[in-house]
Order: sequence, then structure tokens, then C-alpha cells
Amino acid sequence: MFFLFSLLMLLVVSENAEASCSFAEQAEKSGKTKIAYMQYIYCAEEENDAEAQYKLGAMYYQGVGLPQPDFRRAVAFFSRSAKNGYAPAQVKLGLLYWRGEGITRNMRMAHKWLYLAQEPAELRWFYNVGPSFDQTAASMYSKINGAIKLTDKDVAGVIPFSQTVPLENLKGFIPSYKDVAEFQHEKLLEAGQDFLDETGQSDLQRFLSMLKPDITIPATVPDEKRQMILNWLKPVVLTQKNMNPSKVPVLDNLKKEIETTGE
Repeated sequence: MFFLFSLLMLLVVSENAEASCSFAEQAEKSGKTKIAYMQYIYCAEEENDAEAQYKLGAMYYQGVGLPQPDFRRAVAFFSRSAKNGYAPAQVKLGLLYWRGEGITRNMRMAHKWLYLAQEPAELRWFYNVGPSFDQTAASMYSKINGAIKLTDKDVAGVIPFSQTVPLENLKGFIPSYKDVAEFQHEKLLEAGQDFLDETGQSDLQRFLSMLKPDITIPATVPDEKRQMILNWLKPVVLTQKNMNPSKVPVLDNLKKEIETTGE
């Protein structure tokens, strides 16, 4: 038994990530769950492969080969995949937050991940795994958005100026706005640190600091409250309008660097 286990481990370590993950899929489909777990774990841990992290999370969530589903481990691997920019995992993580499965129920975090899952492919290039899209994201976001109100206890007060600015002026600014924006900016700056020199990183930070939220603030709002609103809306959620690489030299350079290295 020990020899067999050692042999399997040797196979796991020796194969490259692509072959290992392909072998994991084959093992899962053929019902060889132990081998599938081992191979997926290798890809998820050693290669930081977002798709493998998602599939491993799915196996734990479904309880494949286990006495019962393991929601806690499922959340852990869905989270890692979601943070790598993999849309299917972002959808699943959002749903787990919505239902409170394996994690404390948090509608604001559910909003965040379902919102991020809807990002167009052309806005996902600076994440570790590049473009990814899940067709269920939009419909699930719509459902969860309809299930929550600003008066709900876990999002009340998240938008401190919701009584000052009419909600129709906040279209597109969901309760988890700051979480979404901070995540996007963090990932973009991480990419800049990996692929840009100091001058480029400085230009990238300057670009982000100059972005302004696309929101209409009524003229009746006093200046001090107006500034408070603008401060709260920093950093700005990235959109196709403000993330067009062809119009921003530092973004264009960064995108080319990432594409050149195959990221």
C-alpha cells in the first residue's frame, strides 16, 4: 500500500500542470476519485491553477467519494479560484455567501463575487488566469440583487449617503461597491508590480488615483457631503470605459507584457 501511495505521489510531482489536470479530469470521470483528488490538489496547490481549484472545490461541495459534502473545504478552494479571477468560482462563492453554506451568510460579499463574475472578458486580463466567463453569473446576480434591500441588516449603512443621494443616481453602485473596486485595483497593482518597472508602477498608481466615479450628485448636496461621497467612492469600479488599454499608455504596456509572457 505504501509503495502504491509513493508511486502515485511520484506521478503527481513529475507531471507538468497541464498533463496533471487533464489526468485529474479523466480520473474523475472514470470514478477514480482518490487519484482525481491527488492530481487536482497538485494543480491547485503547486501550480495555483484556478480551474483545478474550482473543480476541487466542486468535488468537495458535491461530496464526491466522501461520506458527505465538505462545504468548508469547498469554500476554501472556490475562494482561491475566485481570487484568481475565475468567473465560475466567483459565481459559486457568491452563492455560498448567499446561502451561508460552509461560510457565514453575507449578502454584501455575495454581491461582490457575483458582480465580479459578470466582468466582460476584456476587463479580466490583469487577473492571474486571464479571461473567464460563466453564463449563469448575470441571472444569479439579478436574483440575489432582487433578494436584498438596502434596509437589510447586513448591508444597512454600507452606503452612508443613500439617504442623501436618490437611489436612482446610484445605479450600478451596489452595496459591495468598495469591495469590488478595492479588489480590482489590488489585482491591477499586483500585475503592475510583476510586469512594470518603477516608472510604470508609478504611472499605474497615478492613473488609478485620477479615476472619478460616474455618478450624478444632486446640486442640493452640500460641498462637505459631496466630498464625503466622492471619497467613499474611491477607488472607482473599473469598467470598459475607464479600462481601455488603447487609450491609456501604461495599461497598454502592461497588457502587452502580460500577453507576451503568456499570463
